[in-house]
Amino acid sequence: MQMIRTKIVATMGPACSSPEMLYNLFEAGVDVCRLNFSHGSLDGHLLMLRNIREAAARWDQPIAVLGDLGGPKIRLGKVAEINGQGGIPISVGDELVIQRESCVAQGPRVCTTYPQFVDDVQVGHRVLVEDGLLRFVCTDKNAGELKCQCLAGGILKSSKGINLPNTVVNVPSITDRDWQCVDWAIQNDLDYLALSFVRKAEDLQLLREHLVNKVSDIHLIAKIEKAEALREIEGILENSDGLMVARGDLGVEIELARVPVIQKQLVRRCRSAGKPVIVATQMLQSMIEQPSPTRAEVSDVANAIFDGTDAVMLSGETSVGRFPAGAVHVMNHIAKETEEYLVQSNSIPETELKLKTMQLSASVARGVWQIVQDLKAALVVIWSQTGATARIFSKMRFPMPIVALSSDHRALRRMALHFGVLPQEMQPPTDMTSLVQEVDDLVRNRKLATEGSRIVIVAGSSLGTPSTLNGIVIHTVGETWKSGEMADRLVVAN
Repeated sequence: MQMIRTKIVATMGPACSSPEMLYNLFEAGVDVCRLNFSHGSLDGHLLMLRNIREAAARWDQPIAVLGDLGGPKIRLGKVAEINGQGGIPISVGDELVIQRESCVAQGPRVCTTYPQFVDDVQVGHRVLVEDGLLRFVCTDKNAGELKCQCLAGGILKSSKGINLPNTVVNVPSITDRDWQCVDWAIQNDLDYLALSFVRKAEDLQLLREHLVNKVSDIHLIAKIEKAEALREIEGILENSDGLMVARGDLGVEIELARVPVIQKQLVRRCRSAGKPVIVATQMLQSMIEQPSPTRAEVSDVANAIFDGTDAVMLSGETSVGRFPAGAVHVMNHIAKETEEYLVQSNSIPETELKLKTMQLSASVARGVWQIVQDLKAALVVIWSQTGATARIFSKMRFPMPIVALSSDHRALRRMALHFGVLPQEMQPPTDMTSLVQEVDDLVRNRKLATEGSRIVIVAGSSLGTPSTLNGIVIHTVGETWKSGEMADRLVVAN
């Protein structure tokens, strides 16, 4: 079983669509499967979801599924392929015409998916294509088209994203297509929804209200990829269940050199708020085509873990890349080496939790952290029926795995995203003594701890009931308890 504590999010696509390949990815270290609704049909996503669940059932470990809403992303229209290059080549200095009417581009005349594109973009505004790989500036316009000069050339390809860092566009944060995907996610019991191009807290509140009305407990991840979101980050974080640092669009919406600083700030904010954070985009980009990453990519993944991220994400590397399992293996190995260094050098970043709720869980987590340091415990085991306690404990960055127990399948899958948490299903025992015995059996059967190791068990008097955390037990694996010993073993009770 994977024992690294950093979680790996893998984007689904043609390169990993079979149950066999998905099982290989789980073996390599994938914890969360991302369905990117910007591409493909809902029927195609349903087939992928069925394969994920088939492979996850064989893997016998909770796997979360995250649906990533496309949002109001502006994209190029259909572009014909010229000479087998996958699109139309364009060079620095060439003129590109962007017209209002729909077309299939045969030359340097294209259309977009946004009907008001020609209205909103003004002369002098920058037009960036494919995360800024191709760059243009608007030089002239009329009622039907824009004329742009190429500043950085490449291949114009169908459906590639467009960013307009100088332009204010009046589009809703949740499109009609997004609402279809949201309802599909509810019907198919997804665990997380990521909202793209969040600009303010109200965007999340609107989606949350819809989920509540549909009696859905899907958790919301806010993707931070616009400058407006950075200005409204406090409200966005408060109204979300976590953040994704979406560095692709963020890196073209703001000055590129600011992205590493923003990444560190957002990770730190999530740690303090007790919420998960995912660092995403181009982490092992070269492995889409190459079997090995660049040195810079390896450092990038490691630095995200040094910052304190919960999860690192693969995009094209697993969805369309030539080496999907290889990319996961590489990311897993980087995480293993980085985590070992953090533990051995005593460099685990300290967390100052600033919570409006769950303060009892935060206090207990701090106490348990000190106990495991003093006793050199091998494992922390907590009962976390809804996953909320596991989320708080994960932020303490324990130097060993946290086994989180619950009887709720949805909660177990959601916990797959949290740093250091190994979700395990268990029905609520009748009392603490029974819990200790079942935990002992579990950790030995799963080879999570060896006989004679000390583990710390955290639970409440009403097992299976949320918000009843009130007991800490120190247990030696393999040791049999005698009747009446609980009072001597219970370290904390309220």
